[in-house]
Amino acid sequence: MSCSSEKPADIAKGKPVKPKDIAASGEYASPSAVKEIQYSLEIIPEDASCSSTLSLTSKGFNLSDAKIEWLVNGNPAVSDAPSQFKASGAKKGDTVQAKAIVKDREILSNIVKLKNAAPEITRIKIMPETFKAGDTLYVDVTAGDRDGDEVTILHEWTKNGQPAGTEKHIGIPIKRGDKIIVRITPFDGESYGKRVVLHREILNMPPMIVEDKNSLKHYFDGKRFSYQVKAEDPDGDALAYSLKTAPAGMTINPATGLIQWNVPADFKDKAEIKVSVSDGFHESCSGGH
Repeated sequence: MSCSSEKPADIAKGKPVKPKDIAASGEYASPSAVKEIQYSLEIIPEDASCSSTLSLTSKGFNLSDAKIEWLVNGNPAVSDAPSQFKASGAKKGDTVQAKAIVKDREILSNIVKLKNAAPEITRIKIMPETFKAGDTLYVDVTAGDRDGDEVTILHEWTKNGQPAGTEKHIGIPIKRGDKIIVRITPFDGESYGKRVVLHREILNMPPMIVEDKNSLKHYFDGKRFSYQVKAEDPDGDALAYSLKTAPAGMTINPATGLIQWNVPADFKDKAEIKVSVSDGFHESCSGGH
């Protein structure tokens, strides 16, 4: 036996052999040279409700190359687009999963359980739109809940930055110049919906002629007729009275609203009277016979 300087016994001694030196002859192949393709499918977001639109992300394949099927509670469900699913047709507590078929291989996604959907305000307005004496501000609001839960409306009023009630109607008197804010929040017993904030500045409120018959005193002695008109102004403005329609000779005191008339001896008909009261900004009228 002859000796060689190439030392073929190095393999036996445990010296590493480079895979590329042997693979060329077909005698050896590294395990790392062949890797199994890993496929995965994921639904996002995982924190979803029936108001969510779910989307898919994939690894190892393109969604466009796969046949996608959405499952709700394990049953096939219709989706507008393969990679997205609108959960509006499902309900709280339902499970959503997706299945992809790629090269005869089935890949299942994670399972998303739909949580409670927060209620939403669909219409809101401070009423009345035109505020006048005797009115009370309130909020006309409509809310909806995708899960069909009963919705409670929470109110928070402030007037000029100070608390003014937590009911549907504002809880304190208001006047011209007051700045009103109301914060409205829907609640379904589990989740709070998006808060809506409304602002309102109270402008001049017109005076109001009091129609209470007990407050409208009239007197007639067969010759002279008198009639006391009473009006109120919520802003406390000074009022000016005038006659818009009246028979000849009838007068009204512009400061007090006292009507006086010396009735003609031959007068036997009814007289039409229309009274106006103004606060310098708005005018209110009342008429009668």
